[in-house]
Amino acid sequence: MNNNIFSKIKFFFRKQKVIVITGKTRKSVFNVLEQILSLRFKIGKDVLLFETEDKKISDYEFFLKNSKDAVLIVSNIGDIPYEIDFFAGERDLIKNTKELIKDLPENVNLILNFDDETVRELGDSKKMKTSTFGLQKEANFQATNIKTNVGTNFKINYKGKIIPVWLEKTFGKEQIYSSLAASCVGTILGLNLIEISEALKNYKPLAGRMNLIRGVKNSWILDDSESASVFSMVEAIETLGKIQGHKRRIAVLGDVMGIGKYTIEAHESIGERIVRNADLLFVFGQRAKFIAKGAFEKGMEVKKIFEFDTIKDGKLELQNKMREGDIVLIDGSSEMKMKEIVKEIRL
Repeated sequence: MNNNIFSKIKFFFRKQKVIVITGKTRKSVFNVLEQILSLRFKIGKDVLLFETEDKKISDYEFFLKNSKDAVLIVSNIGDIPYEIDFFAGERDLIKNTKELIKDLPENVNLILNFDDETVRELGDSKKMKTSTFGLQKEANFQATNIKTNVGTNFKINYKGKIIPVWLEKTFGKEQIYSSLAASCVGTILGLNLIEISEALKNYKPLAGRMNLIRGVKNSWILDDSESASVFSMVEAIETLGKIQGHKRRIAVLGDVMGIGKYTIEAHESIGERIVRNADLLFVFGQRAKFIAKGAFEKGMEVKKIFEFDTIKDGKLELQNKMREGDIVLIDGSSEMKMKEIVKEIRL
């Protein structure tokens, strides 16, 4: 729905429910919400669903202020840092969201990622109806007992209720957080957790966001090729190490862009996780060579590390090295076009 005067006039008479999603994982939250809410509502008619960058969030103030059932979701602003706070500057993105919240009426439902400290603090900005989600026990909607196999199992804990969730061929905290955020919204709009759990069984994640697909030579691909940050790549590597039932684990990693002065340290830090989670390492790009360096310095044998400047140089070599029963993680920033490797080795 376009955010223009005609849309606002139409909305004024229909008084639809409004959900605005912001934060880095907003696209995944939008995707799962769209699938869950379709159980009971018509998206675009009964419910208006928006995902927006933080800098444009004020564009949706009219809809939030004038809906009787309005929800603002803040998924996450920055990455949770490891040894180095690579992304301290990104926390400035919270400014526009804070300003919007100050101007919203108290009947708007505010849903926050409890595990992101900067986001969590938004709950102190104003006495609004606030719900939180996360992995920590203080979150209103908490995910526990997380297990991975050919998908992700976890339990949602909410007000003493424990509901199992199964995400088939889907992995990663982004998907868990998105499911939790959608569960918050679902309960606000009248769905019960059992309905939500059933809907999540059929959840289809966005392409290239930690979903499992079949590969050549009877292999599996853990496709995380859409985008990457240091945090998400580390998590993907550690997820690779947890998935059981495969002969070998192969990490295929491209450059992580936008890190700035910490580029070398960040990529080396990623490489340090490789040794205990992968049997072979393929890297693509000038920055990713430091991933290889980090893996080597932590004890990975040279013969298990393959370095290439471009995808064209190495995608056929990867296919030659693959064997039946392998699982292959593909990850890197969108600028690296790692999805070309997925196309090369998928069925």
